Amino acid sequence: MQVVNCLLGSLLLLSTVSTPALAGQYRHIADPLNLSDSLYAAFDGDIFKIGGSISTASQQLSGNTNTAGDIWHVGYLYSSSSQWNIRASVDRGETATLVGKTSHYEYQLGVIYESQGWYNSQIYTEVGANHLAVKSHTDSTAANANITVLRPITDQWYTELYAKGSAGVDGVERFDAKGWIALGFEVDEQWSWVVRYQYDWEKLENIETEDTQWVFAVSSQF
Repeated sequence: MQVVNCLLGSLLLLSTVSTPALAGQYRHIADPLNLSDSLYAAFDGDIFKIGGSISTASQQLSGNTNTAGDIWHVGYLYSSSSQWNIRASVDRGETATLVGKTSHYEYQLGVIYESQGWYNSQIYTEVGANHLAVKSHTDSTAANANITVLRPITDQWYTELYAKGSAGVDGVERFDAKGWIALGFEVDEQWSWVVRYQYDWEKLENIETEDTQWVFAVSSQF
C-alpha cells in the first residue's frame, strides 16, 4: 500500500443563493459533519456493508466494510468551529482493467465548506484531490469536487442530493462521476433509515464502466 500526501490549496466561490451556516450543537442524523458516534448496516446494490464511527468534540474516525473484508473505507473528519472542515479517507475497492477487475486503493484529501441554501436546506461543498493506485496497472492523481444538499421535509422525513466529479491531473486519462438522490426517515433522535438511487460512471484510459443501483441503509447514532 502506498502512502500519498495530497497538498491542497484552493479558493472556493460560493453561490449567491447560499449563506454561511453557523456551527450549532444539534446536527441532523444525515449531516456529513455530524460528530455523533454511530453504527449502521446497508445493502449497497448486492453488497452487504456494516460500519460506524467514533468521535470527539471536533474529530471523527469512521469506517465500513463488506462481509468479505476486501471492500472497505476508513475516513477521518476534522470539524472546526467555522464553516471550513477537513476530511481524509482511504478506500479499497475494485477497478475494471483490460484483464478484468483488480483491486485498488484510493487516497482522498478534501476541504468542506458548509452553507445554508433555499427552503432550509444545508449545502456542503468539498474540493480536494485523490490518488488512485490500481494493482498491477497504473497510478493516477485527480482533482475533484462534490456537493451535498440535505433538506428536511418534515420533522422526520428528509431528502439528500449528492453529485461528484473527478478529472486526472497527471497525464493519465481518468474521469469519474457519481451522484444519488435519497429519501430518509428519522424514526427518532437515535434511529433512521434511508433509500437512495445512485449512478456511477468511470473512465480509466480506454476502459469505461457505468453502473446504477439501489441502496438501503439503517443507522443509529448515540
